[in-house]
Amino acid sequence: MKKILLLLLATSVAFSQTQNKKVKVILLGTFHFGATSDRNSTKFEDLFSEKRQNELALIAQKLKDFGTDKIFVENETNNQKELDQQLALYQSKQIKDEKILKDEIVQIAFRTSVLNNAKVVSVDYKQELPYDRINEYEKIHEKDVNPYSFFDVEYPFKEKRKKLAETPLAEYYVQLNNPYSRQASLYDYLHYALAYGIGDDYTGENFTAVYYDRNLKIFTNILRNIDLKTDKTVVVLFGASHTAFLRQFFENHPYFEIVELETVFFN
Repeated sequence: MKKILLLLLATSVAFSQTQNKKVKVILLGTFHFGATSDRNSTKFEDLFSEKRQNELALIAQKLKDFGTDKIFVENETNNQKELDQQLALYQSKQIKDEKILKDEIVQIAFRTSVLNNAKVVSVDYKQELPYDRINEYEKIHEKDVNPYSFFDVEYPFKEKRKKLAETPLAEYYVQLNNPYSRQASLYDYLHYALAYGIGDDYTGENFTAVYYDRNLKIFTNILRNIDLKTDKTVVVLFGASHTAFLRQFFENHPYFEIVELETVFFN
């Protein structure tokens, strides 16, 4: 019995010591700069202006100064070799294609990696949302009245937010990742989508579950690339709707500590 108690105590102490080694996580939820057909693409017409390039350089410097070890990006895992080759070309200033340069991975992740040799890691998992089922449900029930009054509540996000064209990039990113914006992003999945379904029909819930599943797979890919012995700070550069979900996973995991963007960019 004494040996068992000593073993349990030693295990507990070892676990406690390991728990203290939390990895700092910077969730840099982004809009897509326009190099993608993603529905979250945003017009960024002055991306290559001196003003915006200086802002991007400052963001990269701030991420570097915070001690970024790895940057996890929205690129499929099986494309890692191609991403490494692209990074090497960027480091030697050989990328001339504007479509490639017009990508947040290049403009933020590659730019930061050049400063401190942070590893850029592909962790995305492509999984299409079942919009076809949503569209089919709408056709079948287009004349029906939703029997659940809760889904008819007033849209709660009416606060006017600063436009990208009028805002410094670091400030815009802080706004894009604040609690208000995160809730607004999640609302589509945690409210509107769930209105699709009556009784035993959970069409909307399935839609949201698929998105949760994709983001949980992304989170799994991140965990597969974390080294508690060497990684102190990591950046997750993904579309803001993804980081809103990923934040839930990181917040509830004992080995991670989220660092707010205000702390990174303005302290």
